[in-house]
Amino acid sequence: MAAGAPLTPRELDVLRLISRGLANRQIARGLGISEKTVKNHLSAIYAKIGAADRTQAAMFALAADATGAPRTGVRDEERRAWRREGAADHEEHPGPRSRPAGLTVREMDVLRLVTRGMTNRMIACDLGISEKTVKNHLSAIYTKIGAADRTQAALYAVTGGLRAPGRRVAFRLAAAHLPD
Repeated sequence: MAAGAPLTPRELDVLRLISRGLANRQIARGLGISEKTVKNHLSAIYAKIGAADRTQAAMFALAADATGAPRTGVRDEERRAWRREGAADHEEHPGPRSRPAGLTVREMDVLRLVTRGMTNRMIACDLGISEKTVKNHLSAIYTKIGAADRTQAALYAVTGGLRAPGRRVAFRLAAAHLPD
């Protein structure tokens, strides 16, 4: 399956539901398909957009929606802007200074890096802490915000206004997905 191939209408439906934080079982029930079919669609989506996991796919979907793009893709002017600015590795939009749900400063740091699609190992290296400490922070975050997994936590951060979808992740993913 070639990166950059367009998503099918069903794959777009699955991607849209992922960006709402739904689990595979919920997606399957909502679309009237099996969980195995959902997993197959997810594999195809990841390959087509260059995502490594569900969180990156959700952030990709949110970044596309945040640009005002139609459900079937990203507007031409946004695609050109991502290509122009992508090499510059531009800054993220800062979120509010308050810490919602009683999150600590370090938990906010971890959550910010989760929204960029970083793995626990990458987060640990970036923050100079162990992977076990990252896992502990994630557990505390999930408890405080009522999330079941890292995708729901990332969606909480983005949809709750804590931060804009990561443009760096969106650019890396979009570069593989968007045609010229």
